[in-house]
Amino acid sequence: MKKIRTLLYGFLIIMFLAAAMPTVAEAAAKPVCQKAATLHYQINEGRTKVVMESLYIGNLSSSAAVTGITSSNKNFQAKKSGLASNAIWIGQKSNHNIKDGEKTTINFKVKQNGKTYKLSSRITFKKFDQVFKSFKIGNKDYASTFAGYWGTKTKIAGKTAKIQVTPASGYKIDKITAYYWHGEENYEDKKIRNGSKISTKDLMYIYVYYHPTKKAAYFKEPSNPALSPFNYEFHVRLEA
Repeated sequence: MKKIRTLLYGFLIIMFLAAAMPTVAEAAAKPVCQKAATLHYQINEGRTKVVMESLYIGNLSSSAAVTGITSSNKNFQAKKSGLASNAIWIGQKSNHNIKDGEKTTINFKVKQNGKTYKLSSRITFKKFDQVFKSFKIGNKDYASTFAGYWGTKTKIAGKTAKIQVTPASGYKIDKITAYYWHGEENYEDKKIRNGSKISTKDLMYIYVYYHPTKKAAYFKEPSNPALSPFNYEFHVRLEA
C-alpha cells in the first residue's frame, strides 16, 4: 500500500510540473519587436493618408504593462492599440502629410515578470501596395487608378455593369457588396458574386472586403477574428 501511495505521489508531482512548464517558459521569455519595420498607409476618399498597420510585440504576457511610448519624429504619434492586445499604433499628427520613405524610431518599455525591458523599432512609411491585379467595372479596369487608396469615387455608364475583381499576389477577397439608396431612408445592400452583373440604378457604393494572406511579425489574432485589424475594405463611391 505504501509503495502504491509513493507511486501516486510521484505521478501527481510529474503532472504538476508538466502543467507548470508552459507558464515558466512564458515567464522566462523576453518581449521582442522588429528592429526595423515598414508600415503602409492608404489614402481615403477625402485624400487623407491613414496608416493601416501597427508594430507588434512578441512574447507579451497578458499582465504586462507597455509604457513610455515615444516617437523620434515629432510629426508622428504612437500609443497602445485597442485593435490588438500586443500592438502599438503609429500615425501622423493631424497637421502632417506622410511622405513615402519617411522614418521614425519608436521607443517604449515593457514591464513584465518583475523586469523592465527597453525596446525600439525603426519605422519606415510607405504607400500601400497595389491590392488588386484587376478591378473591372463594366469594360474598364480601375486597378492602377485605385492603387494605394482606401476609398475613392468614379463614374460608370449604362444600366448594368459587370463587377470582376482579381486580387494581387498576397491578398484574398472575402466578399463584395453593393449599397443602393432609393431615396429618403430607403437603403439596400446586396452581396455581389464576383464576375456577375449588377444594376447601376440608385447604386451608391461598391465595397470589396479583403485580407492579406501573410500576417505581420508577432501579430496575435484576437479572440474574435472578425475584429482583426487585417480585415480591410476598399470602397468606390459612384457619382451620377
